[in-house]
This record gives sequence, C-alpha cells and structure tokens, in this order.
Amino acid sequence: MRLKFILLHIILIPLYTASQPVVGIYFSTRASESRGLAFSKVEEIHELLIPQSGIPSYFRVIKQYNPSGKIISEKRYNKAGGIMGESTWEYNSKGELTKKVNRQFMNFKGWITEQTLLSYNDTSGVLQEITTIFENQVTLRAEVIPDKDLKITEVLLYNEKNMHVGTERVVYLPQNNTIRVLSYKPNEQFIGATTYPLDPKLPEPPSAIKREFNSHGDVVLEALPNSKMEQGYYYEYKYDSYGNWIEKLTYQCKVTKNGKVKDKMLEHKITRNITY
Repeated sequence: MRLKFILLHIILIPLYTASQPVVGIYFSTRASESRGLAFSKVEEIHELLIPQSGIPSYFRVIKQYNPSGKIISEKRYNKAGGIMGESTWEYNSKGELTKKVNRQFMNFKGWITEQTLLSYNDTSGVLQEITTIFENQVTLRAEVIPDKDLKITEVLLYNEKNMHVGTERVVYLPQNNTIRVLSYKPNEQFIGATTYPLDPKLPEPPSAIKREFNSHGDVVLEALPNSKMEQGYYYEYKYDSYGNWIEKLTYQCKVTKNGKVKDKMLEHKITRNITY
C-alpha cells in the first residue's frame, strides 16, 4: 500500500528502483510544498504504532528550504539521535532541479552515495539529460527527447556500458491534469505507468487507487476498488493557519463497497513543526 512505500522511501532512500521512472525526479520537484508562505524549515516526528519488520518505530526528519520554498536539505535521525541518511537538492536560476545527492548509512558498508544530475539545453532550456552516479561510477544515463513544442515526449535509458536498457514515453492529458509516464523494456515490453500532476497546484490526477480528499486537498481515504479484502487507509489531519497540516494520523481500515469505513486501527503518526 501507499503508506508502506512512503515509509520505505523516507527511511531507506532507494538508490534506484525500476518501478519509479527516471524522469519522475523532474516532474515531482516543480512546486512548493506549502499552501501559504514558503517553508523555511520543517521538523517531522514519525511514530509507527503497529510494528513492521525493518521499519523503525520512531524517527525524525529535518528539512530545509530555499527562499522559493523548494527543498534543499533533508536529514533523517533514529531515536537515539544518530543520523540514518541525508539528501540535498540544487537548482538553477529558473528553479529547476540540477542535482540531487542521497547519502545513506548501511550496516557492513558504511556510507553510500548516489548522485542524480540534470542538465538543460543551453538554447531551448528544455531538460536534456539525467545522469545517475553511484559511488562515483555512472550507472545510468537518460537522454531526454522533446517534441517541436519543447514538451518532453521520450526518455531513452542507457547503462554504464552505453547499452539501451529501457524507454520512458510521456503522455500529456490536460483534461485530467495528468502527465503519464509509460515505462518499457528495451524490447518494448510494457512495464507500467506512473502519473504526475500537469499543474501541481490543481487537484491530483486520477489514479487506479480510489481516493477521497478533504477541503484542504489532502487525501483522507485510499482503497483498492473492487477489492475482496476491503483493505484501505484512512487519514486525519490538524492544520495551522496557512492550511498546512501539522499532524497526520494514518489508520489501517476496511472500506466497504459502498465506501463506509470500519475497523480503524491507528498505524502511523506524523507531527510537523513548520517554520516559515
């Protein structure tokens, strides 16, 4: 489910996963996270109330933002105060991402580092190439191809030996506020699709997961449609005066066919201290 993926993403900082498009790093860093004044600093306390193997029951995240409200630093700490991992972001004068660095401490290996570099065409300004560097070795290079209107339409993926290892095709659906990235193997076998908002300030695009939102635009219910298990997640929030949540409670629950929520069990709590 979505929550488990988010937790693993925060804690483990996956260095590359085929399920997430390479070009996704560009589409997912285009807007400020705040609904009001730009964030300057956010401190999050995560408490996992239903134990899960491999996931800490408590950890702390500290995020720093630039004057435009874009994230530039994130550090993750365990309950004892030891740092588990950190990430940094760099942007150009247009506010476009140019570099992201992930560092993670792993048992028996120590610190490992992955960098993602994004370069833009000097003339058109369009994203041109994405390069992934793991422990100072280039492991993946993505060639970005735009159309005549300078929209990204295709991304060709190459490994460290310059062999073609995959293709990502980008489809724009303005009527649904959707960018859809379709991922393929080198033999054109379809792998999967990932959606991003065309305009991050508008409501989220449609998803295969059934979602309901509150008046703030935050998801309050998630469930798989027509699921026999009726498993879902229910969310409750507290907000500050700018409309940004400062407490988020996540419940495991069952969602009946008529949308009724029952058997809620509190699983995860996040509290945020926001500095503007």
